[in-house]
Amino acid sequence: MQHVSSINIILETTMTLPQDNLLQDIPEKSRRDFPRIVNRLLGQSFLYQDVNDDKDDYYFVHRHRAVFESVLALTGFNLLHDDYHRIFQVVSDYSYSRARYKLDESLMIVVLRKLYEDKIEHLSLASDPVVTIGEVREEYRTITGKERDLGMGQYETLLRRLRSIGLIDTIDGRNIDVRDAEARLRLRGSVRLILPIQSATELEAWLRKYRAGDVEVESDDEQP
Repeated sequence: MQHVSSINIILETTMTLPQDNLLQDIPEKSRRDFPRIVNRLLGQSFLYQDVNDDKDDYYFVHRHRAVFESVLALTGFNLLHDDYHRIFQVVSDYSYSRARYKLDESLMIVVLRKLYEDKIEHLSLASDPVVTIGEVREEYRTITGKERDLGMGQYETLLRRLRSIGLIDTIDGRNIDVRDAEARLRLRGSVRLILPIQSATELEAWLRKYRAGDVEVESDDEQP
């Protein structure tokens, strides 16, 4: 599971290169936005077309995608685009800039991905699916076993963390209320990007290995 953390190396690298050549396809009055948007891509993992705060930068990257790809590639990053959900993502080729998730965070991401696939398959939704807090908790118990059920505080911390990196959102901008089983969460298309599993069948195979104790998910824990 990957997401890109903020780094400064990209700016240090571009400073040593002929800037005019790199940015020649970008209008001069817009070039001052380039370093800011690159840093934003590196810092927040995903850039969405349908999020008001992201929209202008998303279209800027879309118009000048080749420039962003070239500059990012120089420092070992790949600019990815989900055409269906209209999301940009930056992924590092190296482990230094990849986030590590705790076991419960990793499992919750798997839960969200499983719910996403189930909703898309059964409801044939064209937009991001919506689930309830109750459905999330039930799926977590199903996948991990009741002995790994979480307390309310743990659920709230986990869901707020995953909301902060753009995997989920609440309906109408409300706060996450884990005590309300009917409270609804929107599952973003980024759930599919952050977990490199290509199909529901592959996901089920991964879950079977986890239940059998053959998957060392704890290797992704954050290091102290």
